[in-house]
Amino acid sequence: MTDFRGIDRRLSEILDLQRRPVAVTFRKTAPDGVPKFTGTEPSGCSFWQITAGGRTFYTVPSDHYNCPIGSYTHDIPLPQDRTQELDQTLSFMGGIGYIKMTEVPWIPRLPQPPGVVIYAPLGDTPLEPDVVLFSGRPGRVMLLQEAASRKSGQRTTSFRLSSSSDSCRRPTGSPARRPKCRGVDHARARN
Repeated sequence: MTDFRGIDRRLSEILDLQRRPVAVTFRKTAPDGVPKFTGTEPSGCSFWQITAGGRTFYTVPSDHYNCPIGSYTHDIPLPQDRTQELDQTLSFMGGIGYIKMTEVPWIPRLPQPPGVVIYAPLGDTPLEPDVVLFSGRPGRVMLLQEAASRKSGQRTTSFRLSSSSDSCRRPTGSPARRPKCRGVDHARARN
C-alpha cells in the first residue's frame, strides 16, 4: 500500500496544514480493526471534522440520515418518514441563495450506496482512500492543486478547490467542487 503516513506528514509540513487530511473510503463491509462510529452527528461534514482531529472509524448508512444532502450525495435513501427533508433542505438552500435549483442535478453523487464509509486521517488510513479532503489556507492548498494539475498533465482536472479550501475528487473519478456545509459553521459558532 502507498505510504500515506509519509504523504500526510510531508503535505502537512509543506502546506502548513492545521488539520490533518481526511481519507474517505466507500466499501460494502467494514474492515477488520476499524471501530464503528457511535453517537449522532448533525451532518456528514461533522465526520470530517472528527477525523481531522485524529479519529479513525466507519459509519453505516443510518449515521447519515441527519443530513439529507449528505444522504443524497452518498446515494443513501432516507427512511420513508424523512424523505421530505431533502426537498425541504434544498428549498431552504435555494431560498437563501446558497444553491440554485438548476444546480441540483450537478451535485456529485455516488453511483450506489456504500455499505460503510471509512473515515481516517490520511496517515492512518487502513485502506486506499476514494477521496482525500484537505482543509487549509487557500494559497497553500492552491499549491496542491497546481501539483496535481502538473502531475496529471491537465489543468485543474485532478481536483478543484471550493470556497472553503476543502478539496476532493468524486469517487467516479471526475472532479468535484464541494461547498462547505453551512450547518457545520452554525454548530461551531454555537460552541
